[in-house]
Amino acid sequence: MKGLNTQSAFQEDIRWLNVKQSAVERLRRDVSKLGFGHLEQAFAPEALEKLRQEAERALPNAKHAEQSEALSYRASIGSCGRQMMTFLSSAEVRTLLSTVFDRPFTLAQEVSCVTFYGSGDHLGPHLDEPANRCVVTILVYLNAESSMPEASDSGLNLRIYGSAFEPGQSATMIIPTRTGTIVLGYGSRYWHERPHLRPGERVIAITGCYASAADNRAQP
Repeated sequence: MKGLNTQSAFQEDIRWLNVKQSAVERLRRDVSKLGFGHLEQAFAPEALEKLRQEAERALPNAKHAEQSEALSYRASIGSCGRQMMTFLSSAEVRTLLSTVFDRPFTLAQEVSCVTFYGSGDHLGPHLDEPANRCVVTILVYLNAESSMPEASDSGLNLRIYGSAFEPGQSATMIIPTRTGTIVLGYGSRYWHERPHLRPGERVIAITGCYASAADNRAQP
């Protein structure tokens, strides 16, 4: 397989991904070992910009969400637009999921969203819920801005933990948040965290949640 270039399952006649087989094999190994993995520069030309523009248009209607007890978080959350839903439901993404996880999945539209993070925003250690609708998760980084993305305290790092979590626990994997990167993983089984963004940092990310296609409850 040279790459995942299948066109969208919807009416959009667009090629979304430009992924080499070697990158997919590496992703499969990481997911099998650590629960998560990622693909850098995963998009075909123009596809990423199409999604980013739609997300920017959704920002004015995004709702601020903040909580300091139990799961700590702060961000602005919006609904996925038509282009984002088309991408998440596309044949390319479904093929990628079935290749990496060895079974088919169905998009859970009602728990998928676009999230806007700015300075001080964060999402503490958590598992994706509901578990039956977020069996696996895709994170798509449409935009990531930082003057010091390599800093140890940068918010442009997704921290991955194990299937159990204790405060102070070290991450088993740190995935850099870079524009055009796609992250895949067992979000409902492996703890993960978005640390506080530093001043001037900004992230726009699509979260796609997927249920098992074999589960009778998995209705898109």
